[in-house]
Amino acid sequence: MRVSIKLLRVACAVILCAPLLVSASDVHGQGGCVSFGQARKAGWVSGLNLRPAGSVKKSVEERTGGKVVSFKVCRSGPTYKLTVMRPDGNVMTVTEPAQ
Repeated sequence: MRVSIKLLRVACAVILCAPLLVSASDVHGQGGCVSFGQARKAGWVSGLNLRPAGSVKKSVEERTGGKVVSFKVCRSGPTYKLTVMRPDGNVMTVTEPAQ
C-alpha cells in the first residue's frame, strides 16, 4: 500500500509539471518560436522593435482570403509564423518579416 501512495504522488507530480516542460521545449523545438503573448512577456516585442501583430494579421488574411488561427513569433530573423485556414478548408503557413 505504501508503494502505491508513492507512485501516485510521483504520477501526480509528472502530470502537473508536464505542461511546464512542454512549454519550455516548444521554444527550442520550433526554432525559437513562441506565442505572441509569450514573446511580449519575454520582452521580444519591445526589445526587437517588432511590427504590430494586428496589422500583420490583417494583411495576411486579406492576401490569403483566410483566417489566421495561430500566430507565433520566431526570434530568428525575427519573423512571424502564421497558420492560416483558407476558405477552401486547406491550412497553410505564412512566414512574414517581423521588423
